[in-house]
Amino acid sequence: MGGIVLNPIADLPEPLLLGLHAIGELAYDSGKCLTTQEIAERIGTTAPYLSKVLQRLGKSGIIKSVRGPGGGYKLNCVPEETPLYPIFALLGGPFESRGCPLDGCFKEKCFIAGMMDELSMAIARYLESRTVADFAHYYETGTDVSIEISVITPSLGQKHPNFERIEKMKEKSNKQ
Repeated sequence: MGGIVLNPIADLPEPLLLGLHAIGELAYDSGKCLTTQEIAERIGTTAPYLSKVLQRLGKSGIIKSVRGPGGGYKLNCVPEETPLYPIFALLGGPFESRGCPLDGCFKEKCFIAGMMDELSMAIARYLESRTVADFAHYYETGTDVSIEISVITPSLGQKHPNFERIEKMKEKSNKQ
């Protein structure tokens, strides 16, 4: 494994990243069982490490293990009805602000703590609004989500200036 390169804003834990990639692979091959080894090779990790993540997803009911020849793992949820937030909470812990990351911050109203709170709430809102089916679509097609995220999670309820254009683009892609 090459290791994880951390993002300074969203430091997501490795089990979460591996779990999401595994779900993406299972959704891509919908209905087909994939072994731990097959998934590990596709996402660039080791089977023993991935196995622990898959077991947690299995215990939650998001995926299921199928025994015997041709067995492995497959999705065990309705992708269109399964929000992403519980998966993030399961594998990465809840998205809650911990205030200012500076140990011993003395400010009663710290700008950094407020910014971290806002980012945490925006990420939670986005994850609650998106499903495994949405994620699978992005995972499969490589669709850029940057514009969509700014529309779904505008700060303090402000509308993104491109909202109407983006909605038209989404409608057009849904018709195709």
